[in-house]
This record gives sequence, C-alpha cells and structure tokens, in this order.
Amino acid sequence: MRRVAEIINIVPERREDFIKNALHPDKETERVLWLCGVRKQQYFALNELIFMTFEYEGNHFNEDMQKMAFYLDGKGVLINRRRKDVPLEERATTDWWAPIKRLGTVLEENPFEENAAVYQLMDILDGAMSETDKYSNISYDEDDWSESLHI
Repeated sequence: MRRVAEIINIVPERREDFIKNALHPDKETERVLWLCGVRKQQYFALNELIFMTFEYEGNHFNEDMQKMAFYLDGKGVLINRRRKDVPLEERATTDWWAPIKRLGTVLEENPFEENAAVYQLMDILDGAMSETDKYSNISYDEDDWSESLHI
C-alpha cells in the first residue's frame, strides 16, 4: 500500500462543482478509480486549498495514474495542471495541484511491550493533571478538533 497526498487549488467559481464531483463521483468514475488502485480517498479544506489523500493498492503506480487520467479527463474530478507548470502570477486564478512530500511516519506500531505498561502510563497522565488543567485550551481547540486534520 502506498499513501498519496496532494494540495489542490480550485478557483472560487469552480470550487463548489469540483467538491461535489469529487465527493459524489458517478459509478463509472468510482469503478475507474478502484481499478486504478485508488482506495480511501479523502478531502480536507484549508481556506482556499484542498488537501486530498488516498491509498494506492497496486504495483504499477505511474501506469495506473496515466490510465486514470485518460479515462477521467473531463469528468470534473481531476485537475490537469501541476503547480510547477502554472506561472506565479496565475496561481490565484488557475486550477492546479501539487504533490506533497512525505516527511516521515510515526506510531506505526504499538509502543507498549505489555498491557500493564499502558495502564501505568494512563494513571501517570491522569494524576499529572489538576482538575483545572483538564479543561484547558492550551494544547488544542476542542471546538475545531473534530473538523481538522492535524499533521
């Protein structure tokens, strides 16, 4: 399995249609994506930018992405221009996408060697917080937590 992530810029007048097409693709689009190895595709918004990620299941990534682009061209779910191909002065007025460089991964395995250590650490963490600390907004904004992706 390979994880893929992109930043997508859509001009304001096309944004609503793009999001609708991306989140509710027709059956043919779903089938093409699936056959080209795309799984668990997700979209997130940050101001004018869209963060899109998916898992790729397959052995021929470049070939599958070329097939996907060929069959889905004109369906409103793909952006044809890469950011590096769009002049700086046009980036605010042009649809484009850019791959995101992966920096690394953490917590792929359980860090505890035995279950007893889990409960011991939970007790330590609970005991380290006073009653007022439990309701602090210092580490995260509780209202925004469920809507955001923290990287």
